Amino acid sequence: MPKLSCSLCTDTVDARTLASPQKLENRILDLIREDRPEWAAKRGICPNCLEQYRAKKFVSYLEAEYRKLSDIEHAVVSKITRRGRVSKVVHQDFEASMTLGQQVADRVARFGGSWPFIGIFGAILVGWMAINAWVLAERPFDPYPFILLNLVLSTLAALQAPVIMMSQNRQAQKDRLHAQQDYEVNLMAEIEIRDLHDKMDSLRFKQWHELWHIQKRQIELLEHLCAQTTDPSRRPPPPAPYVPPEI
Repeated sequence: MPKLSCSLCTDTVDARTLASPQKLENRILDLIREDRPEWAAKRGICPNCLEQYRAKKFVSYLEAEYRKLSDIEHAVVSKITRRGRVSKVVHQDFEASMTLGQQVADRVARFGGSWPFIGIFGAILVGWMAINAWVLAERPFDPYPFILLNLVLSTLAALQAPVIMMSQNRQAQKDRLHAQQDYEVNLMAEIEIRDLHDKMDSLRFKQWHELWHIQKRQIELLEHLCAQTTDPSRRPPPPAPYVPPEI
């Protein structure tokens, strides 16, 4: 068998094992030209070089897929590689970073949407109208139709609405953090479950591989015993020692 040298590493190998450049994938050719711009692609490459560039091709595919991941997925992948935790108490961290104005706005919104506020506000309205209509009927400070009361109600509504909107915006932000947290936990659980499936498949393959070798060994021993019982005068060579399979 004639010997030829590889056009990349210049190692001498059998001519039939060289891979022709015309039969290589375009992606492998591009990778070779990136590393070796002077390569003329006129002679074949050896199997070792071909396997190296195939591995580079798959690594480039993995890197391209990794770049497509979002920032959240990158964070989850980095936490998995560091064996870190993803789950955390979101509302405690969120409330710890709130300013005094935000805390006051939440308390105002919480009180403004409760039954005690409705009861107290209704009692104030009834008392205001009773004082001006009956108690101070001769000299009321806000006579009917209670224009000052309408001004107070309009001012209260104008001030209360932005405060409630600020509280709702923070609640929406907190909900987004909770949704992001749920997504990270679910993504990490999915990755871990896939990893467990891969490990189970690897263990199952290892067990089947070992069982196949054990069965093959048993068949060899049975053939040796059958040969001895069939012709006792004949001494067949003993079977080779058992070598555990490599996984």
